[in-house]
Amino acid sequence: MEFLVIAGLIASVFMGVSIGASSVASSFGPVNSSGSTNVFRSALIAGIFASLGAVVQGGSVTETVGRGLLQSEMVTLQVLVVLLIGSSLVIGSVLLDYPMPTAFTVVGAVVGAGMGFGTPVNWMGLGRVVGYWLIVPVIGLAMGYLLAKLLRSYVPEEDKRTVRYLLLVSGCYVAYTSGANSVGLAVGPLTSFSIENSVLLMIGALSILAGAWMYSPRIIRAVSFDYSNIGPRRSAAALFSAAFMAQIGIALGIPISFNEAVIASVIGSGMVTGRNETGRDKTVKTALAWVGAFLLAAILSYLSGFLLTSI
Repeated sequence: MEFLVIAGLIASVFMGVSIGASSVASSFGPVNSSGSTNVFRSALIAGIFASLGAVVQGGSVTETVGRGLLQSEMVTLQVLVVLLIGSSLVIGSVLLDYPMPTAFTVVGAVVGAGMGFGTPVNWMGLGRVVGYWLIVPVIGLAMGYLLAKLLRSYVPEEDKRTVRYLLLVSGCYVAYTSGANSVGLAVGPLTSFSIENSVLLMIGALSILAGAWMYSPRIIRAVSFDYSNIGPRRSAAALFSAAFMAQIGIALGIPISFNEAVIASVIGSGMVTGRNETGRDKTVKTALAWVGAFLLAAILSYLSGFLLTSI
């Protein structure tokens, strides 16, 4: 049993690294596209602010992932299945340069493992999470558009110093909320291990920082140039709207996909000019991949749980 606990901790660190590489990276994609900072510096800054958010505000989502999706706590082997399958899928997406919705993947793995191990699913809790996911693109498009419109009206494009400062601040804030909202996906399953929440959050924070620094430049480039190469004012609008959605998720204890929030906000902010600046084909493929990620994680976790309990 001690071996399984250690393996679970290692898998949690692996998941934290995956989150830092995938979810946190989106926060600085628009910043990088505007030329405010280079991709490697963006990765480090994003990681630092994400780790801070994880420690300060990561508790609510951690509680939801650990205890809110199933009607009883996960057993040790179940925790291991969730974290290994979830992190493997996310890291695979990073290597393919497609930002994977970590929230979709981990929640799908928790639900699938619950079914496979015979743990009843809390359908009401799951419904709250999925319901918020469904409205995130709508809010992101609307807020991204409105904020970009306001900045376009009241912040002169010629005032480059103010614009870039605003953009950097918005990037740091969305990285902070990304860490706060996402750390529970890495350490939430470990709540059944009777480890202090403060310790779990610190483990998650350090793992996210490591992942952001080492691996996120690939996703930062993808979000920067493949989806929409927009100016700094619209980038700031996209980041602020994504951070707002994440902050609501934190208050409700709901993990969200930052890639979904940022990309929707980027598209909305780009609509201000009336030009099509978004790679539609890749956006559609990514959306389909996100739905597939939830289903794939659920199926793999279910099969793993079913086989392990049948041995």
